[in-house]
Amino acid sequence: MPKKTKTATATNPSTMWHSIDAERTLSELNTSKTGLSSHEAAARLHHYGPNELIDRGTKPAARILWEQVTAFMVLLLIGAAILSLFIGKYFEAGAIGAIVVLFSILGFIQEYRAEHAIAALRRLAVPVVRVFRDSVIAEISAAALVPGDIVLLESGNVVPADLRLIESINLRIEEAALTGESHPTEKHCELIEDQGAPLGDRLNLAFSGTQVTFGRGLGVVTSTGMSTELGKIADLIQSVEAGQTPLQLRLDRVGKQLAAAGLVVAVILIIIGRIGGESWGDLMLTAISAAVAVIPEGLPAVVTLTLAIGSQRMLKRNALVRRLPAVETLGSVTVICSDKTGTLTQNRMTVTVLEGSGHRQVLGDLEDITGQHPTALLALTAGALCNDADLRVTEDGDVTTIGDPTETALLVAAHEAGIDVASLRINAPRAAELPFDSERKRMSTVHGPLPSERRAGLSLIEEGATVAFVKGAIDGLLPLTTHVWLHGKAEPITPEERDRINLANDNLAADGVRVLGVAYRVIDTDGIHDEIEDRLTLIGLLGIIDPPRPEARTAIATCNDAGIRVVMITGDHPLTARAIARELGIVGTDDHTHPVTGREIEAMDDDQLALVVKTTSVFARVSPEHKLRIVRALRAQGEVVAMTGDGVNDAPALRQADIGVAMGITGTDVSKEAADIVLRDDNFATIVSSVEEGRVIYDNLRRFVNYSLGGNIGKVMVLLLWPLVMLIITGATKDSIALMPLQLLWLNLMTDGLLGLAMGTEQAEPDVMMRKPVDPGSSIWSDGWGARTIWIGVAIGVGALLLGAGYHGIGSTSGGDAPYFQSVIFTAIAFMQVFQAIGNRSTRLPLHRLDWKGNPTLLLVAGFVCIAQVTALYTPFLREVFHLQPLGVLTLLLCIGLGVLLLVAIETVEWRQRVHREAVKV
Repeated sequence: MPKKTKTATATNPSTMWHSIDAERTLSELNTSKTGLSSHEAAARLHHYGPNELIDRGTKPAARILWEQVTAFMVLLLIGAAILSLFIGKYFEAGAIGAIVVLFSILGFIQEYRAEHAIAALRRLAVPVVRVFRDSVIAEISAAALVPGDIVLLESGNVVPADLRLIESINLRIEEAALTGESHPTEKHCELIEDQGAPLGDRLNLAFSGTQVTFGRGLGVVTSTGMSTELGKIADLIQSVEAGQTPLQLRLDRVGKQLAAAGLVVAVILIIIGRIGGESWGDLMLTAISAAVAVIPEGLPAVVTLTLAIGSQRMLKRNALVRRLPAVETLGSVTVICSDKTGTLTQNRMTVTVLEGSGHRQVLGDLEDITGQHPTALLALTAGALCNDADLRVTEDGDVTTIGDPTETALLVAAHEAGIDVASLRINAPRAAELPFDSERKRMSTVHGPLPSERRAGLSLIEEGATVAFVKGAIDGLLPLTTHVWLHGKAEPITPEERDRINLANDNLAADGVRVLGVAYRVIDTDGIHDEIEDRLTLIGLLGIIDPPRPEARTAIATCNDAGIRVVMITGDHPLTARAIARELGIVGTDDHTHPVTGREIEAMDDDQLALVVKTTSVFARVSPEHKLRIVRALRAQGEVVAMTGDGVNDAPALRQADIGVAMGITGTDVSKEAADIVLRDDNFATIVSSVEEGRVIYDNLRRFVNYSLGGNIGKVMVLLLWPLVMLIITGATKDSIALMPLQLLWLNLMTDGLLGLAMGTEQAEPDVMMRKPVDPGSSIWSDGWGARTIWIGVAIGVGALLLGAGYHGIGSTSGGDAPYFQSVIFTAIAFMQVFQAIGNRSTRLPLHRLDWKGNPTLLLVAGFVCIAQVTALYTPFLREVFHLQPLGVLTLLLCIGLGVLLLVAIETVEWRQRVHREAVKV
């Protein structure tokens, strides 16, 4: 009989396992410390199903491909290719077909990869696990775990399911991927009365996918498979529907507008032609040519190339793009929701402050500090000796550490202060120790007798002494303290001094700093274990924090200038989050508002949360569900949200955000698979650089659309109005075709295509990060670009019509039958578009202030197009292919002159607009 596919869960999924004691937990799960019998385990496995994550519906490859080829812009191009075949433009049809295939393949690859976040999540599964079965320890497949199983945990193990701890011996578990905590969590097995405690505060639980870093423990399985916290994240990931990017929405809108315009143009041409007595065959050929001319066939190619160029630029700035449309979306970002650990901070616990000798000392630059501050010398010596971590220095001077992050922070601080840790430990070897445990909240080591040549802080203690160093929480050390280190010596501690130390501890904790007290005592070797932690001399308090990245504050200031709000979302403690947010400028230094916590979010409905996210910039102690709700609330208000994250818990929000940004160094495979962009340096400043690149890309795409459609308007205008011009000049519609299909093809490929591609390489304008974000709902015609496109198109059309009309009636200059005016119109449009492309480089700066080295590709392509145009006019073979006549020198100069005149007009209009903008600012 096949197993049921029911998702594994606990006997009572609503039970708050952290808030009931261990004995009741065992009773609720109908088990004992000796575990389940094999028979009972098999029955539960049949009922609950395997301990595995379930893929509930990854989109099949065929559906992904179908969605790519049925996008409106792609359908429009397919239609253009069919029409091109119908009128015999086989080369153009092939070129459009190649663009469609490339566009669809790229889209398919990107979305197919994005669908595989669950596969990465499943890789976190543990292959085998040690449990009690039939009252003996057995090794079984983790997939066979069921609620009620008793699991053994040791250092290095990955937790295989959600557990309620029933034994904990110095157990520490790294939960950063799930909760955002930057240091291992110390676990215990006592009940926690607060039923609503966030995940990071449920210290008697161990969660699936997290890693044991120290100690050992015993836990009873409460949830397996999709009912674990990891499984809930998998469910959230699969519940998120990916929406269209602003670029995709704009392309769809443009495509529909162009399709309508092409249809209108074709109908008008047919009506005009029938009035003039043209044959249906000629009319259909001309009408279809005009309709195809409206559509910028090169747009998808330019879009793809521009995005690819942007992604390469971003890669050079340490941002790896996994989904190309995301590059342009960055230009519209209005809110960046950033994780704290590793993105805004260094993800490296660091000793930053020493409270000792009656004053606070910031340890910003530790070099040579010990020579001037003996208290720091002694405190760092104590921290390096009373320490189980290891520090190694390579021949190149590189430092590597192994061990608990807090202890490695103490070793690094000592090393940076000039203390040779290895020599120090040889100088004062450990004679005895009392390991850290969660009840005492301290660790002690004994060293001595000290030699005559004593290193570092040991020089402050007499020769031959045996000394005990103690470190731990100040509330555990202070009751054992009888003296305090003041002014270079041990002084009896006074009640006032105790109050000062407690106040200093509270102030540091309020700033989000983790505080360790360090103390020592010279002891009698005969009574080592009786006196090791009694009558201590407190050296001082060491403040340890994961400090902000130095470049993050500047990057956040840049965001503020660019109209982008930065929101910190972290699983860390509210006080730590607020302290970092103040230091980085996310909130003001005088801002005393408390961060909104996950518990508070749970109490809010969606309307209340919508009000909160408008004004709140710091969220702390949040779960994956909370992050997802925050992102959804922001997006519901029209914000374009970039979400950063590195942990498993971040994956749902990364999928939900407009732009998901994962960390390349500390990020889990799950977060990377869910993200659009991966930061190779885990640096917040890289996100800001990526936003800048997104804005540049949007500017370049807008330039191309303006350029291409402006040229197309000019060409369509010529096709539509030339019969009218002929009617005015000759009184008949003879010679009513202004441009032949192959001439239109040449213009589409050479001027629209090549020059359009070159526009994608334009560099950023100086004020690109001083503007407001691009409104994702705005049209590509907004901000005056629609009017600009139309007037430039009209100028091209009028110029070509006037020049063509002036040359009508001139016969063949080469013995061919092609009308001379067609060659004039053809050449005039080509040169006007070349100079239009040059004038399109910037709307913010005049041409003479632009760096010509900023886009050498455009200049090279413009030169090539001019040479190709002249070659087509004066080479017999090409003249015959394109139905051209060679132009006289004066005529050629007039065509070039029209281009120069258009450039002058563009620069004049933009100069007036700049003057107007400056006047409005004043």
